[in-house]
Amino acid sequence: MQQIKILWVDDEIDQLKPFVIFLEERGYKVDTVSNGSDAVSMITENPYDLVLLDEMMPGMDGLATLREFKKINSSLPVVMVTKSEEEGLMDGAIAGQIADYLLKPINPKQIIMAIKKIIQADDIRRDMIGQEYAQFSAKLNQKLFAGPDFIEWAELYRDLCRWDLRLDEINEPNITQTHFLEKLNCNSEFTEYIMNNYKEWLHSEMRPQLSIDIVPEVLLPELGKGHPVYLIVLDCMRLDQYFAFAPMLSELFDVNLQLYYSILPTATPYSRNAIFSGLLPIDIAERFPEYWNETDDIDNSRNRNEHQLIDSQLKELGSGLSESRYVKIFNSEEANFVQRKINNWNNEELIVLVYNFLDMVAHHRSKSPILKEAIPDEKALRDFTKHWFIHSTFYTTLQEIASQKGTVIITTDHGSIRVNRASQIVGDKDTTSTVRYKQGKNLKVNSKNALLIKDPVEYGLPTRNIIDSYALTRDDYYFVYPNSFHQYQKQFSGTFQHGGISMEEMILPVVVCHSKK
Repeated sequence: MQQIKILWVDDEIDQLKPFVIFLEERGYKVDTVSNGSDAVSMITENPYDLVLLDEMMPGMDGLATLREFKKINSSLPVVMVTKSEEEGLMDGAIAGQIADYLLKPINPKQIIMAIKKIIQADDIRRDMIGQEYAQFSAKLNQKLFAGPDFIEWAELYRDLCRWDLRLDEINEPNITQTHFLEKLNCNSEFTEYIMNNYKEWLHSEMRPQLSIDIVPEVLLPELGKGHPVYLIVLDCMRLDQYFAFAPMLSELFDVNLQLYYSILPTATPYSRNAIFSGLLPIDIAERFPEYWNETDDIDNSRNRNEHQLIDSQLKELGSGLSESRYVKIFNSEEANFVQRKINNWNNEELIVLVYNFLDMVAHHRSKSPILKEAIPDEKALRDFTKHWFIHSTFYTTLQEIASQKGTVIITTDHGSIRVNRASQIVGDKDTTSTVRYKQGKNLKVNSKNALLIKDPVEYGLPTRNIIDSYALTRDDYYFVYPNSFHQYQKQFSGTFQHGGISMEEMILPVVVCHSKK
């Protein structure tokens, strides 16, 4: 670490020689001057990391010297040393942007603590976080070795996401790289776990909460309590994205976070319809064939009837609710409409809001150089999500709901993963154009990188013909056809995609919020 340089300004500096020696013995470089004018000259000619400045000096006093310092270097940390505890003096010093102040008589420990707090706090924090992460990593690998169940996998991923946010606060590439590798390893183990267990979940009561359980197990118990309930689906929101704005949410509501698993594929036509209908895709296609359209525009056509699906599900559950209010928000005009109308819905029992903004960002990022530059990685995605939340009408809408004493259930249909590795797939001309999953005939994939579902019925998935199959990428892979391989590899590498098998896409938040007011 580079030696820290300190300037100590005091008209009695000779009497402070023992303190100067004390600092120098601990590796600090200390220059001394006895008046403000010389101090200003020293600051002009030399770079310092911190200044210890006496408040009471003849001639140019401490506050006047401080003002001159700030003209030269506004970011220079200054610790004021004073005999006075007068409130006005401290207000003046603080207004002059001091970093800290010490009261005379000072002692060596005070000085060291002030220096560490101002100059070395980040280094100390990084060291402590490094030690904590090493302990976390050791426990993480013990859990992986023991073979986590679905409850433990959810807890493990939650902890990884919390570490995402902790590491965002420090600039430590070594720990960040280690964390990236830990997540990569976890995803590899997780996808193996899903491939070995998912099919059995669909036919067993010993399974995690899935997309089909959100309405009966989370929404239904909140209905009929005399206040409006808002079911809000933020399309394509990862758990770490939720954590990015969770503190602001907690200021408005008492928050209960649960984690659930998306069904496969982790794509809007499947996972979101499963939430609204309470049914697996194969059952939706059989019971509501008019809602399961076979068109090229699958993502939009199959989600046009969410309102009808949730009303049908609630009726079958015996909710007593005649009809819900449903609004899908694609743009700022529609978001503003919801904000304007929210007070008129105070007497409604259930309002369903679907926000597509985060999903649109993920999709458009692969096509937009500006978005690629603005959101280069996961940290930037979290920062972008937090910035959007703070400045969005969605946030102000939540503030209005909180004033209504309403209940809010916030969830998502699937997450996304930043894909880095291309995997070849072979299929016919009618194979779907999606990146992380494919549906089609005669699909051929690398079994190390993808799950090939030859019997979709076993996975609760409908087929278009008897030889239809599905292919889902795992980990951070994405599908590329052999022809134009390098062109599409370049286009999709580093983009955020969904539809496959990963912790980021499958383990999702569902948050029940009760107003504090």
